[in-house]
Amino acid sequence: METSMSAKKASITGKVVGGSGIYIPCSEVKILNKDSKESRVLVTDGWPSTNEKFEFIDLAAGTYELSVTSMEGFTPVIVDLKEDERVEINLVINKIEVSGQFKRQKVFTMDTLKDISSEGVSVVEVSDYVFGNYDGELKYPPNADANPRKAFIIFWKNFSHRFIFAHECSYCPIIELPSGAGVCYQFFEGNEGKAELFNAPGRRERNTYVDIMENSSDRVWVRWTYFGVNQFTGEQYYRGVEDFWAYPNGYIVRRQTYSSLADNIHGHSREPIENIGMCPVGKTWVDVLRKNEDTGEHHALVVLNAFTPDRYDVFWKHHPGTLYTATPRRVGSSWQKIENAAGVAIILPMKEGSPFCVFGDASGFRHDFTRIKDHSYIDTGGVGWIGQSWDHWPIGWLNSQGHEVDKESLQKYPNHFSPAGMDFFALPNEEAESGIYYSLIGVGGNNLEMIREAAAKWLAMNSGLTKPENLITAAKLPPIHN
Repeated sequence: METSMSAKKASITGKVVGGSGIYIPCSEVKILNKDSKESRVLVTDGWPSTNEKFEFIDLAAGTYELSVTSMEGFTPVIVDLKEDERVEINLVINKIEVSGQFKRQKVFTMDTLKDISSEGVSVVEVSDYVFGNYDGELKYPPNADANPRKAFIIFWKNFSHRFIFAHECSYCPIIELPSGAGVCYQFFEGNEGKAELFNAPGRRERNTYVDIMENSSDRVWVRWTYFGVNQFTGEQYYRGVEDFWAYPNGYIVRRQTYSSLADNIHGHSREPIENIGMCPVGKTWVDVLRKNEDTGEHHALVVLNAFTPDRYDVFWKHHPGTLYTATPRRVGSSWQKIENAAGVAIILPMKEGSPFCVFGDASGFRHDFTRIKDHSYIDTGGVGWIGQSWDHWPIGWLNSQGHEVDKESLQKYPNHFSPAGMDFFALPNEEAESGIYYSLIGVGGNNLEMIREAAAKWLAMNSGLTKPENLITAAKLPPIHN
């Protein structure tokens, strides 16, 4: 919506620019005349339009404030405009000031990363990362453009796990354990090929990129911006913005939002979180999940009610002579009790630790529209995968290339399996789009009750979930990795 201003020949044009110098389409830009208080608002074009610039014309001489109102992280810009003057200025996402040991070089390698340490929590960009001990060729195309090995790595002083945004993985972040095993928690995945990231156009830097918003020893703030695209044409259907705040105690707070860029919404909100186990080359879930030597079963999944003793466990009994086939067994509370919980912790009990994800009513994931699915049992809404595993590069989303692990590919590529997921089964897309969704991520030890206690405490801080500056409450949670 625009308001009129005095007609003159002066103008202000420019672009809205995010990480890696990437133009951010469909950005809302506001111009305010500081003297008259008149304002205009416009929305920049979406891809594949070739016009990336906003343009405010017929402006009177005076002082103007330009601001991006569709996304946090942009400082308003003041322009003193003269009569008939034409000013071109880009609105660029805030950049942090690098200091200390990270000031010596902006981009690291995995070798140089070994020589630096964090005073609490830190993040750096590296130029040569690959997931899961993969040592084959990565080239462009068909891999990610620019540098498929580009990554942003969050690491801690007191913890061995890392949190990694890797370009070849479309920057969808993963928890990586020392062996190379890990967990990924998904993103706002679309349906019907209408809004995907793990395909040729989805892995392009113009459609997915990362900004380091803050990098201090007390808190790291990383923003991941991505555009779900048509898998054939590359047309952008929605914009996802995910903020991650990492703290010295090992916790990460994640905030997810998205907005449609097309009139026809195709379920872009269906699966914002999934519990995806990731295995390095030559390994499967048989190697990375915790095993009960007495029963011969692997512990595949734990879901805890944050506020009651209710607990749901799934075990897989591996079939000898197969790569991943298994028979499931579940014990504990009924799935309905878990579904109706006001808060849950979903845990993957791995040999090196217990990666978890916490969410609930207080964090935006209300249980009346959020379905949690155990993929070993179809009566929970899952698909019955059990230990089924895929090894297509980069991580293994079915929309990219549905290739199941075989003996040959196991020795070449990392692979993944998915014990549990979730979706917004009862929420209209228009409502889902207007929501703000928080979750808590971390790695616990063998004592899972410590995760339950942390989940309950964090969800009880519901008044602190509306503003980023209040998220420091996560820093007060007790460390639970042991």
